[in-house]
Amino acid sequence: MAELPAQPNQSLIDGLVVLRALAVAGEPVGSREMARRLSLEPTRINRLLKTLASIGVARQTPDRRYVPGPAMHVLSVQAMYGSGLLRRAATAIERLKSFKLHVALGVLWQSQVVYLYQARPAQSSDDALAVSGLYPAEQSGVGVPILAGMADDDVQNLYTDRQPLGGMPALLARLKRVREAGHAYLARNEHRAEDALGIAIGKPAFAGLTLAGRINESQVSSLIDPLHQAAADIGAEE
Repeated sequence: MAELPAQPNQSLIDGLVVLRALAVAGEPVGSREMARRLSLEPTRINRLLKTLASIGVARQTPDRRYVPGPAMHVLSVQAMYGSGLLRRAATAIERLKSFKLHVALGVLWQSQVVYLYQARPAQSSDDALAVSGLYPAEQSGVGVPILAGMADDDVQNLYTDRQPLGGMPALLARLKRVREAGHAYLARNEHRAEDALGIAIGKPAFAGLTLAGRINESQVSSLIDPLHQAAADIGAEE
């Protein structure tokens, strides 16, 4: 995780925090409610929302609440296209689908994972794009290997607003094992409906790739090399 500059632009940081919160709200949100959710000063939130609305990133409803505006949709499409991540991943993912398992590609946002692609064995690639909200990173076959690529201090800094499931000491111990193994294996439990085998993409990691379904530990050796090859292909043009 990159360090803050000596003089970070707090207005920019707050604006992006509000932008992200608006994007995932799932419903119109008033400025006071947004301030409560973000634990920020209401007057500041109101000013930021009005600014976002003035450039089309947010839109105000007749009852003076806010929803994503047209510019946010344009930005999201341009960002997905401009990064090239999904274009590079398409061929590699199609190869992995031959294992008849759930294939997923995602990125880390703070202590959460956003899945950019999630496909069941018989699901088309078009139906699998951008299908997820936020999911706890420590419970994710995508999130755990990305976290393992970070220093322990940086991992702890991600969790300032919540504790990971099972507690921070348990998470750090798991990440140590993942670093040693070079991949993450998450068995089914009361919080997970599927087994998952995941690895990070890039050094430093910028995404994660996982296979999920019924995966016995004895199957890991036959799946890990194709998974590493797919990750290498996806990350090759970075």
